[in-house]
Formats: sequence, C-alpha cells, structure tokens
Amino acid sequence: MSRHDQPRSRSAVSLADVARDAGVSVATVSRVINTPGLVAPATAERVQKVIRELGYQPNAIARALMTSRSDIIGIALPDIHGEFYSEILRGADAEARRHGLRLLIAGEARAGEDNRTQTTLPYSLLDGLVVLITEPNDLLLQEARQSGVPICVLDAEVKQPDIDNVLVDNATGAAEAAAHLLGRLPGDRCYFVGGAEANFDTKQRASAFRRVVGESVRTVRADQTAFGDYSSEWGRRWASGMIAKGRLRGAGVLAGNDEIAFGILSAARDAGLAIPDDLAIVGFDNSRLASIVHPALSSVHIPLRELGAAAVELLVRRIADPGCERREVRLASRLIVRSS
Repeated sequence: MSRHDQPRSRSAVSLADVARDAGVSVATVSRVINTPGLVAPATAERVQKVIRELGYQPNAIARALMTSRSDIIGIALPDIHGEFYSEILRGADAEARRHGLRLLIAGEARAGEDNRTQTTLPYSLLDGLVVLITEPNDLLLQEARQSGVPICVLDAEVKQPDIDNVLVDNATGAAEAAAHLLGRLPGDRCYFVGGAEANFDTKQRASAFRRVVGESVRTVRADQTAFGDYSSEWGRRWASGMIAKGRLRGAGVLAGNDEIAFGILSAARDAGLAIPDDLAIVGFDNSRLASIVHPALSSVHIPLRELGAAAVELLVRRIADPGCERREVRLASRLIVRSS
C-alpha cells in the first residue's frame, strides 16, 4: 500500500492532502473553501468531492486568520442545566445551522465577590455573541463589549445603539394567569412565588401580578409575593411554611416557573390538599413538566426556542452589517389552562 493509499483519519487530513488528491494547488483548495466564486465550477466541484471523500475539516483558527471569519458564534448562558436553557439552545442551534454557522456554548464560569460572573469564551474566534442575562451583570456585558464582537442580548433590555435585544413579554402572560386565579379566588388569597428578586423575568412577572391583583383589593400585602430561586425545593419550602401557618388551603398561587409550581403542588398533596379544589396553582414557562404532572399544570407559555432563534437571526444581521440600526424583538407569552 502506498502512502497515497493509506487510510487517514479526519483529524490527520490536511489541506495539502486535499490539494494532492484533487490535482490542484493548496491555494486553489483554500479559495474553494473560503471564496468559491473565484474558482472555475468544474475545479471547485472536483475539490469539494475530494473534501467529502477524505472527510477534511477546515481548521477554524487558520480560516479565521485568513478570512477574518470563523463561521462560529457564541452563546453565553447563566447555566446550561434545565429545560429553560436547553430549549433556548435548541432554537439558537437550529437557526445557526440554517445560516451555515456553528454554535459555541459557555456557562458563566467565574463568580465574582458580588455574584457577577464572566465567561471563558474565546472571543477572538467568534463572529458574534448571544448573551443571556437574567440578572444584573455589568461585568459580563462589559467583557462581551470589550471583545469587539457583534452582540445580541437575551432577556435584559440594553439600550445601546450597537446591541440588539430579544425580550419576552412576561407581563401579558402573568396578567392572564393572575386574572385566571382571581376568577376562582379573592385577591387577598392570591400569591406570587418567584425566583430571585433581582431576576429580570421575576421582576416583570411579580409586577404584573401585583398590578392585576391590586385592581381587586385595596392593598397587595407584602407577604403575597415571595422570592427565592427557580427550583422545586424553594417551592416546597414556601408551601410547607404556608401549610404550617394554615394559610395554603383556599389559596391561589402563580409560581415563577413550573419547577417552583411542582414543589408547591408536591408539598400540598403531601399535606392532604386537593388540587385544584383546595389550592389553585399556575406555573410559568409551559415546560414538559406541566403536562406530565397530575393534575396537569396550567402554565404561562414562553416561546423558548423562538427566543434562541430570534437572537441568532438578529446577530447574523449585525455580523453582516455592524452599523445597522438597533432592533428589539419582543415575543409574547400566553396562559395555557389545564387542570390545576
């Protein structure tokens, strides 16, 4: 077997290997990959055939140095665990693939003393960056801006001329959910149980809840809104405290997400409360959890995949035209009524 005939792994295939097998120069192969319009169609087709046969993968670093484009975009998330983040990633990845781009994912890796964080993204390799900011994080946004790459921010409204925004209209869905609870219960028996009070989504949902409930009562009491984290453990802990005080029976709860709602539902059932006869619950996000628990959980639908896709779409637009006018996309939320 000659050297030419020896099997080669994809990682071992070089530009020179492709050039030799296609009978062209290395420069021609490079042009086929980076500027195919400069190569005769028959030659380009022959080179592409060899690339497919050998399984050649262009070196992203070398390509970025040569063309100032890597066809890689980044997405920075506070976390990558849970359906909320995974659905956003699904939408972002699908839209990136549609544009022939690859998606590089990073969580917030280094916590600062004030609980703000930075990422470990290799900014120099990125054509653009989507940043999901759920809580005040000036350091993360400053780091992203200093990188010089085009930016689209998810969830947080950033009024900068060169930064696009994709937001959720949390208020509409939260208002619908509060009104739904008020259809069954007096306003002074309705509660909102959210995530961290500084979280942007929590703020908007709590504000809409207070506004709607406040229209039916003279004053919304401070204890009618509670803040913790987006976990079932927090929901169970809040519900257990209410049960101990004898205040959960006959109440209605708008939870900040479906996990909190599940924790409340579990604690209520353990205490012998029937859902929805003794306790009405509405969740948020309309995750798969909402439809598999019993009874099925009413929940506010958030178009998570559409959020990710819209962010990538805006980012692609800004990569092509860095000086384009700032755009803001706001996606609607809506109540899905089930059995709870």
